[in-house]
Amino acid sequence: MTLTLKIERQFSATRSAVYRAFTTPGGQMDWFANAAEIDARVGGRFYVWTEKGYQAMGTFTSLEEDRRLVVDLFNPEPGRLQIEISEENGATHLLLEQHYLKDPQAHEAARAAWEDSLENLQSVLERGIDRRFYDRPMLGVLIGGAVDRENFKRYRLPEPTGIILAGTVSGMGAEAAGLQENDVLVEMDGIRLDGYHALQQAIRPHTAGDIIPIAWYRGGERHTADMPLSGRPIPEVPSTPAGLADQVQEIYARLEGELAEILEDVTEEAADFRPAESEWSVKEILSHLILSERALQMWITNTADGRLMQNWGGNDPALVKSLVDIHPMVQELTAELQRSEAQTVALVRRLPPEIVDYRGAFHNIATMIGSHGMAIHTRLHFETIQKQIEAFRQLDPVGA
Repeated sequence: MTLTLKIERQFSATRSAVYRAFTTPGGQMDWFANAAEIDARVGGRFYVWTEKGYQAMGTFTSLEEDRRLVVDLFNPEPGRLQIEISEENGATHLLLEQHYLKDPQAHEAARAAWEDSLENLQSVLERGIDRRFYDRPMLGVLIGGAVDRENFKRYRLPEPTGIILAGTVSGMGAEAAGLQENDVLVEMDGIRLDGYHALQQAIRPHTAGDIIPIAWYRGGERHTADMPLSGRPIPEVPSTPAGLADQVQEIYARLEGELAEILEDVTEEAADFRPAESEWSVKEILSHLILSERALQMWITNTADGRLMQNWGGNDPALVKSLVDIHPMVQELTAELQRSEAQTVALVRRLPPEIVDYRGAFHNIATMIGSHGMAIHTRLHFETIQKQIEAFRQLDPVGA
């Protein structure tokens, strides 16, 4: 028997925003998918995957921009997904129909799943808030990378597994548990952290306030503790690209002042110093910050268009060192960093006004470049720069 699932919803959002949510990779990942490949044209591919294990694959067979789309699905079951978008009484109306062969029990399970997902779509479209993210507790850590077979000996680990920490967020659970920069988190709530996915697996069953056991390595020594899971604050986001640009400009002005104070009277020799062969010099850290800023600009443009960016590239050794090759002086690197930051501000100011209609994307951009986003990453590197300058001065107090 062929069953038809039909669901209707009303949104305080534009038809364009609703259409984008189904027809772009970024739009899908704002509210539903954890991975998506979307080629919105007749004959184009439709693929979405969620961390709960659901995946759907199919082909677009009909598209009418901001009004209608049809996907012929061949996985998980042969069928058809049809979305109709219209305006009703000043709101945007969505009619979702899914036609497929299912037993009644599976049919009702699918209805419940769609209802929950569409509630999240409403939250994203109207407030910019992805409930999958904001309803989830947070660790309060900044991730520096994953352990692999090439770097696990550097951290004196018994096996190539774990998550490298770039620092912790002040006032949150990781800091309270005693975690620090360069610690390697290897276990959470009994789950072995053999990749980024394991972090989500460990957190998913919990809510803010829960306490879970963790294990980590520091200098080759294993440590354990009980860590409280923190709630996730919802930041305030400016209402326009111009307002966001003004906010970011103020953040960069403060960061530039902090960096100028840190680098005051630093010598080129001190800025070339590496505490260990595998660590960056001050100049290489500045290069990394410049490359991160350039990657941020590409990420902003991709996010604004609903596209995905796969690789930031700011940690690539060849890129980092090549930038120092062409800007070998500290003053040149700091000037280039300031230019890159100024370009980010100018880029945000030039975002199209309609970006605010795509509240999920605009919220993501604002949180990434706000005081709780990249600024935390930058200040952590400032701390490392300070430590390295002080270490050099202790080794060579005269030359410093």
